[in-house]
Amino acid sequence: MVQIFFVRSGNRMHKHYIFLFVVGLILFVGCANAQAPLPGLTTNPIPTAPATRPQPTASPTVPRPATIFIPKEITGTLRADMLAAAKQIGLTNAANKASADLVISSQRAPDSSVLTERVYAVVDWFPTKLTNIGSEELLNLWQGQPSPQGVDTLLVAPETLAAFTELWGAPASNVKTIPAEQLVEAIWNNKTALAIMPFDQLVPKVKALHVDDLNILDRAAKMDSYPLVTRLFASGDAVFLKGFTSAFYKKNAQTNRDPNRMTQLIMTGVTAISRTSAFKIDAAGDNALPARAVADVLAAADITHVSNEVPFTESCKPVLGTLQLCSKPQYIEALKLAGIDLISSTGNHMNDYGIKAFMETLDLFDKEGFKVFGGGRNIDEAKRVLVVEDHGNKLAFLGMNSFGPKSVWATADRPGAQQYDPAILHEELEEARAEADVVFLDMQSEETYQYEPYAGNVEKFRDGIANGADVVTGVQAHQPQALEFSPDGKKIILYGLGNLFFDQMQSDNVRQGLVVRHTIHNGKLIQTELLPTLLYDYVQPRWATPEQAQEILDLVFGASGFK
Repeated sequence: MVQIFFVRSGNRMHKHYIFLFVVGLILFVGCANAQAPLPGLTTNPIPTAPATRPQPTASPTVPRPATIFIPKEITGTLRADMLAAAKQIGLTNAANKASADLVISSQRAPDSSVLTERVYAVVDWFPTKLTNIGSEELLNLWQGQPSPQGVDTLLVAPETLAAFTELWGAPASNVKTIPAEQLVEAIWNNKTALAIMPFDQLVPKVKALHVDDLNILDRAAKMDSYPLVTRLFASGDAVFLKGFTSAFYKKNAQTNRDPNRMTQLIMTGVTAISRTSAFKIDAAGDNALPARAVADVLAAADITHVSNEVPFTESCKPVLGTLQLCSKPQYIEALKLAGIDLISSTGNHMNDYGIKAFMETLDLFDKEGFKVFGGGRNIDEAKRVLVVEDHGNKLAFLGMNSFGPKSVWATADRPGAQQYDPAILHEELEEARAEADVVFLDMQSEETYQYEPYAGNVEKFRDGIANGADVVTGVQAHQPQALEFSPDGKKIILYGLGNLFFDQMQSDNVRQGLVVRHTIHNGKLIQTELLPTLLYDYVQPRWATPEQAQEILDLVFGASGFK
């Protein structure tokens, strides 16, 4: 800051110098501040080089979500499982097939692979006389034309309807949609209807018909020519395809009919190769004579069962007209020819020749590789639950004897059959249920010579079903008897199968027998077939003719109350 002082002087020159000094000072200060404009003044700015305009930055590209196309015809649980599998690997549902990364289709594309295969069965109620239907006849029925056998209605569940609409086109009005859980009951209530249902949903209460003479219960059936198969194919990005199928197969099998998970089990009635049968065998010089006519079918099963009621012992001396029964050891050839694997030893004649003879029998069974249940060298052996595994299916077998006599019941130090005790039975069934997929109970119960079941047996057998058995078989009956199903159709009681190898010929009812063939698939009992036999010449059962078989079945179904 420049400060100006006024100083008084006595002469004029002095004042002049002061004036010049002040003017010079002002000029000096003005020059010194020439570059800094004073407040309120503007100056012309110094021109500068123009600034470069910034270029816009490119927006990052947002990747398109990966998608899967699932046709609208795929509905229900299958669609839900596909969407869930797709979500696991980051695929969203596409509305447009052309832009999808993965495409599901019922039509095979050049680069596609089979995602799922669904085999279907044509079924009728269990007592039906039908055995086969032609594929052309079935297609005509779908299109509204009744079959020559009088079938005028076809029943299907919603998912089956969608699958076959894709395969055969829109159905006629005689094709009725029924909830899957009501299909079995519906087919029993409509005797002019058939149903189409997935193979893996079969139950014993319905009968799977052959289609074009092809039996889908036969593991070796040539399915390439079977018409009731639908397939879905997957195509698209290889990485997505691998991830999707891996996730999808955690909950879904590639096929619902896997031959590697199918087991056929044959169960039979009374075997007691004794009395007149023994004389016939010895006269023919053929120890396997009883099995000659039926062995091919019995041995073809994966597992074959007999209920043997008598001892095989060297001390056996066959006698006619006696109730003291035995078999010679060499008659075991009949069981070997029949391919026997399992022996139910609950019979009431096992100790007819004493404890030693029964022990001899068990030793022979062990030597031949037969597995025994329901009886044994002592009570601990008799009460063992036998578990057999075949084609990935675990089957449990146990047996009890309520008929007696007391001398045949096993104890801690005596061989015999396991005595019936409901409390112990429930414990064993619980054990069997925990260890196996399907549980079979043999009951040697009260004997009656009639097709209708004895009331006491009904109570016992139903109790077995209620407490864990899937199949209860009465092995005491010397003639065929009634059968019944659980309300859901998944379990079955066979009150009596009649004789297999026994010499009773005094009347038609005791000549008749039932060979039962069960089919198990993927841990479930899906079908039960009844194969009638007739005994000839006191020694040999033979397959009944179609007319004879129908007569036997009509008697059994009538006693069962099937209408």
